[in-house]
Amino acid sequence: MGGSKPAPASQVIMPAPTAPQMFRSVTPVESYQDLAGVMKRTEEETAKLQEQRYQEVGTSADIGARQKGIGVREAASYLASIPGGDKYVEQLTGKTDMYKPVEQAAQAQLTEAQKEYAEALKKVGDKPKATISETPSWAQRTV
Repeated sequence: MGGSKPAPASQVIMPAPTAPQMFRSVTPVESYQDLAGVMKRTEEETAKLQEQRYQEVGTSADIGARQKGIGVREAASYLASIPGGDKYVEQLTGKTDMYKPVEQAAQAQLTEAQKEYAEALKKVGDKPKATISETPSWAQRTV
């Protein structure tokens, strides 16, 4: 009953080797120049949209300066909210003002925020430079 037949041997057929073929494609310089023109027009349109954004919300430096200004106001508000020590109680009991260290830290924070704001104001109006050159080097090659 049921003997198994051996599987037929697989046979691999390889084609005869042929000589290698080389292909060469030539792209006209005009194609590169056309692409450079498209890139330039794209950059110009992007610059128009970016300028519109700058007029609406300001440059990144403007936005940063506004944020630093908010930080100054926050620090000043925090400093103003610290309760002042009662000098009368201090004179009677001899205890120092327990809020003095907090007030000093808040004053240091305000001073730092004011320095950062002053630095940010120096950069207001700065705009990033265009990233694509007028005529890319690859559009000028002749070979």
